[in-house]
Amino acid sequence: MKTIFKPRLSAANVSPRLLELATSGNLDAQAALGEIYFNDGRKENYAASYHWNGQAARQGDAASQARLAAIDHKGIGVEPDQQEALRWLRSAARKGHHGARQVIDRRNQDDGGPEQNTASASLCAALDPRERREGPVERKPAESLSNQALERVEDEQRETGRR
Repeated sequence: MKTIFKPRLSAANVSPRLLELATSGNLDAQAALGEIYFNDGRKENYAASYHWNGQAARQGDAASQARLAAIDHKGIGVEPDQQEALRWLRSAARKGHHGARQVIDRRNQDDGGPEQNTASASLCAALDPRERREGPVERKPAESLSNQALERVEDEQRETGRR
């Protein structure tokens, strides 16, 4: 079976066009930026991660909701807020996010029920098997993926304009 390596976008090569689209309210661009900054792992990008994941999460993006749950749970650049983390986690699980559903299922299987905070490591592991750690993660440049994301957003905008 052929394995396809798909490098992640990097905060170092965020396209100005992607930022422009995200600022104008484009959900896909906001979610892409949320993922980029979340995976970057640098303290100087924590606020951007929280901002863009929050923007996309409020628009209903399940992956952004799950990332926001991890941010709130671990206190990545913000004060930890377990209630808010659980709220976002449940929302992502309801939308079908696989990792969030696994964490909710594990929490519900615990003796303490869904309100007991026993799946702390599971949440981050479900989102990123390396868990969240401080410092940048070495990544290969992914300018072509950034361009692909922009093309997809622009294609969707053209399709929406035709309707």
